[in-house]
Amino acid sequence: MKQFTIRTSRHEASLKDFAARAAAAEMIYINNVRKTQTECALKFAVVRREPFCALLLTFLADTAALENPVYRHSAKLREMALSLRKTPLFKRELRLLREFFAQNSELNVEGYTTFRMFEFREKLDTMIYTLVKKIKFGGDD
Repeated sequence: MKQFTIRTSRHEASLKDFAARAAAAEMIYINNVRKTQTECALKFAVVRREPFCALLLTFLADTAALENPVYRHSAKLREMALSLRKTPLFKRELRLLREFFAQNSELNVEGYTTFRMFEFREKLDTMIYTLVKKIKFGGDD
C-alpha cells in the first residue's frame, strides 16, 4: 500500500467528497485529515491503484473545470466538459497521472490542475471559445 497525501486550499469540500467515494469503494484507507486556516491535507493509503487513479483524475478534471468561472457558473457547460472524458486527451492525462502517482507521494490540487493539466484546461478554454463564436455568428443570420 502506498501512502499518499492530497492538499488543497480552495476545494476542501470536493476533496472530502472524493475521499469518501474512494474509501467507500475500498480504494483507499484514510489515515488523517488535517485542516489549517489556509489548507486541507488528506493523508491515506492506496489499496487499489488503477481505479483510484481513474477516480482521482475525474476529481482533478472536475476541479480544473470549476477553476474556470464560465464552467463554475454553468451546469450545462460543465456537462459538456464531461465529454472530454471520452477523448484521447483524457487517456493521456490518466497515463501522466499514473506516472506522477508512481513517482510522488503528495499532490497539490491547485498546482496539479494548473501546471500538469495545462492541455486539458486549454481544451476546456477552446470549447468555450468555439461555443461563443457559434453563438455570436449564429445570431447574425
